[in-house]
Amino acid sequence: MKLSTKCLLTTFGAAAAVGTAYAVQRKVNQRNQRFDQDTGFELKEYRMINGIQQYLVHRTENDENPVLLVLHGGPGESAMPTRYLYQREWEKYFTVVNWDQRLCGKTLQINADQKEELASSLTLDQLIEDTREICDVLRAQYHQDKIFILGHSWGSVLGTMFVRKYPDRVKAYVGVGQVVSMRRNEETGYQKVLQKARIAGADHDVQRLLALTPYPQTQFDQEMMDKMMVVRRLQRKYHLAAPISLKALWQMLAAPDVNPGEFSVYFNLDFKLQLSLLQELMGFDLEALDRHYEVPMYYLLGDQDWQTPYPIAQEYFAGIEAPRKQLILIPNAGHNTMIDQPEFFLNALRAVLLA
Repeated sequence: MKLSTKCLLTTFGAAAAVGTAYAVQRKVNQRNQRFDQDTGFELKEYRMINGIQQYLVHRTENDENPVLLVLHGGPGESAMPTRYLYQREWEKYFTVVNWDQRLCGKTLQINADQKEELASSLTLDQLIEDTREICDVLRAQYHQDKIFILGHSWGSVLGTMFVRKYPDRVKAYVGVGQVVSMRRNEETGYQKVLQKARIAGADHDVQRLLALTPYPQTQFDQEMMDKMMVVRRLQRKYHLAAPISLKALWQMLAAPDVNPGEFSVYFNLDFKLQLSLLQELMGFDLEALDRHYEVPMYYLLGDQDWQTPYPIAQEYFAGIEAPRKQLILIPNAGHNTMIDQPEFFLNALRAVLLA
């Protein structure tokens, strides 16, 4: 048999093995997401929210559980491909609702014909109003006067500003990977990875980082995006930011309710659609506002998170005035805190929200 034929057969064999492993893993994941109790349910739906169809997934073992609306990070990065890694246990205690935000995931897909128009008008205030409408839908649907809000990373910006504007709709707020100041985050994260590279004696990495100065830039544009991607790659190298690994990619691809035909929806991210929002975020700074909150405030932070550096959130949180507040540092957890330590995270979530 010719060598080329052997190579071809080996390639086909390897591809078949990977395909079989993928199919098996996906079925296991789907089975693990099933509800044992008759009261459990899952609802996937599009709702007309603030002028456009937007995609929501509701899951719970009991629809009388308190509602927890999860605001994903990014902006533009849906949590749908990864939520199964940690949220299944949440659904015993909460009715968990995930939402593909405007210009993200299936919400982007169903509005693809007007994406340029939507991108040109994208603002934080607009997304706050999207959140308000969704919150009101959930309050009516589950007959609950108030709901819980959890914001992760960019979602912590949206969540914080939402609870400041509409506290009457919120039982409590949970910030994860909490953003206080976008500029301070980038400055601190940059200095941390530069320090790590110097300690490691990695002169090439040090020079790559120094070549980015000034960092961060005042304005967010394509140049700033390119610089940020370099910083993120090096932060991942030194375990300071959420990893992009073969394991993480496999977990996302094997998500139980993301079909292969939908991969382009969730993995072909176009940050240009988020440009106006990213430009607005460069000026975001909670420290410029008063620290009075009318709802209970809780931060669950990874003690290894330097993508949204936890010391900045710690410092800010110390000055917060709220009816109740608590900050919990999750050990050995980074930016994707709930994935890194799912059991510890759930225990902390239950402790602050259901005590």
